[in-house]
Amino acid sequence: MGVISAIISNFQRCKDNVRSLVAGQHKFVFLVQGPIYLVAISRSGESEKQLTIQLEHVHLQIISILTGSIHNTLRNRPQYDIRGLMGETAETLITELLSDSNVNPAYQMKCIQCLRLDRECRERVATTLKSHRTKNMLFGVLLAGKEVVSLVRIKETVLLPTDLLLLTNFVTNSQSLRSGEAWTPICLPQVSSKGYVWAYVCFIIGDLSLTLITAHDGDFFQLQEVKRRIVSQLQKSGDLDMVQKAFRRKPWTILNVNTEIYELIHFVYKFENAKQFVCPPAIHPFKGRQGMKLLMRDYKKVMDRVSTVQSAKSQTVYFQASDLSAVLAWVRPGDFEIYCTFTPLVPKEVAITACNRVLRWIKREEKSLFILHGSTW
Repeated sequence: MGVISAIISNFQRCKDNVRSLVAGQHKFVFLVQGPIYLVAISRSGESEKQLTIQLEHVHLQIISILTGSIHNTLRNRPQYDIRGLMGETAETLITELLSDSNVNPAYQMKCIQCLRLDRECRERVATTLKSHRTKNMLFGVLLAGKEVVSLVRIKETVLLPTDLLLLTNFVTNSQSLRSGEAWTPICLPQVSSKGYVWAYVCFIIGDLSLTLITAHDGDFFQLQEVKRRIVSQLQKSGDLDMVQKAFRRKPWTILNVNTEIYELIHFVYKFENAKQFVCPPAIHPFKGRQGMKLLMRDYKKVMDRVSTVQSAKSQTVYFQASDLSAVLAWVRPGDFEIYCTFTPLVPKEVAITACNRVLRWIKREEKSLFILHGSTW
């Protein structure tokens, strides 16, 4: 750590910031956030921009645990070891965040994924969550694993995708939260990095969790009662059963899209206005976690190249072929981004046709794939 601090300090003395260094096959990427120095060391071929995005999320995860006041603490006491404050849970959260970012496009695209669910059921769930709110409640989030079932919020405050990703990582990877009803402070950096809000977390059934967030640290028993009423109403209406069935249902695949173009292997679609994405599970040759890592690396490379040529006003279409696959990217600013992966010898014209058919399918199914209207009070 002393060597890293010395490298950063030498650049700062020259009124400059070090961003990255290359040594043999290894790339060192630096991110300086006040007194916190973050370094990524990689030989996976990821770009400086991609590794910087990962470091930014690690920094926000640290802030979510310690709040932004840790910056002042470190400025006043530069030798202070914050690992004692963070504990083992923080190490687990950061490890899981980095692991997930290798296979999940959410972090790179800064968006969330929703559980595929009947629109009417989703709207009823949101109404139920909203109708039982307390005076101090800020947000209510129902998660199925890492997929969002429903999100309700106070009108004055938006829960941005970055904060929702941090919250999801916290809820799904903190084993202590699964033992019963949990009451814990958490900082949502995009809402306010200055202090904590309080989260009531309860796993209703299996990986189906309800998180209620309040501004007041004395609301545990109120939110406990709110949870009881919410679960009771969801059970009576049958919506809890519908959510469980949707979550347990066999995942849809690229074949369900029915493009009739069998060179299509995978796609990722981002709905820009809603900050949500959708993608099917990967199939051969990208099946499994290692295959998904390779697929995500291809997507990240294409995203980098698209960003260098993209215009803020006009759409961009980019096609790239390699020995393993071909990727077509289509970006329409303010509307959508779609990245489709094909077998390596697919003609560009066929790839464009398949992409159009995927877009038509998404349009037909958007009511079940996305949360189209925010639920506020």
